[in-house]
Amino acid sequence: MSAASDYLKWRQGPHVGCVFARAMSSHPPDYGQMVEEIASPDPVAVADAIEARTTFFVSDPKVLAAAFVLPDIGALDQLTAMGLALGQRPQWSFGTNKLAPPPSVDLVAVRITRELPFGQETRPSEALVMGPYEEFPKTRRAPVTAFEIFVGEPALQDPKEHTPTKKVNFAHIDFRDRELINKDFTQDAIDAMWKASEAGRRKSLGGDDNRAKAKITFVIPTALATQMGCAP
Repeated sequence: MSAASDYLKWRQGPHVGCVFARAMSSHPPDYGQMVEEIASPDPVAVADAIEARTTFFVSDPKVLAAAFVLPDIGALDQLTAMGLALGQRPQWSFGTNKLAPPPSVDLVAVRITRELPFGQETRPSEALVMGPYEEFPKTRRAPVTAFEIFVGEPALQDPKEHTPTKKVNFAHIDFRDRELINKDFTQDAIDAMWKASEAGRRKSLGGDDNRAKAKITFVIPTALATQMGCAP
C-alpha cells in the first residue's frame, strides 16, 4: 500500500471522530478533495511543493480541499521547519501560541493559514496536520504525516456559527452538493453528521482537548519551539 492509501485507511477509522472526514476518505475526489504524496525529507522543498499545488488547486473550482501526504517528514523539527518555510511564502502565515489546558502539558500551538479569495477580500484557511507524534491528540495521530487544507470558495456564513465568515476550514465543504455520492445529503442529514462528529470527537479524545481544535494546525513541545526560534 502507498503512504496515501495508508493515510486514507486510518482516516476511515473510529478514532477519527469527524464523520465528514471518514465519509470523504472512501473516495476523496467525489467530495472535491485531492490527495497527493510529496516525497522529500527536505522541509523547504516540501513547503515549495505544498505552496505550488495549493495555488493550483485554489484556481480550480472543482477542487474544494487538498490533502498532502508527506511520508518523508517524520519528526517534529522537520514539520516545524516546513511550517516556518510556508509562513515565508506570499498568502501564507505561521504563528504560535502557548497551548492552554486541557491537557496540562508544556506545548506550543502552531497555526498555519493560507489566504483564499473572498469577493474583493480574502479569508484565512486553517490547515490541519496529522501524523505519528505522541504529542498529538488521538484524533490526529495518523500513521504518516499529512497536511490538509480547504482550498475552495468560502461560504458567506460560517457553517457552524451562522455568522459572517471570518476564517475558513473544512466545515466549508458543502456536502449538500455531493449528489454523485448521496442524493440524501439534506440539511437534516448534515445536522445529524455534525452531532455525530461532536460525539465521536469527545469519545476519541476522552473529553476536552485543546490540541484538537480546528484553529490549531499542530502542536510541538515548548523546548522545540524555543530551539527553532518560534516560541510565543
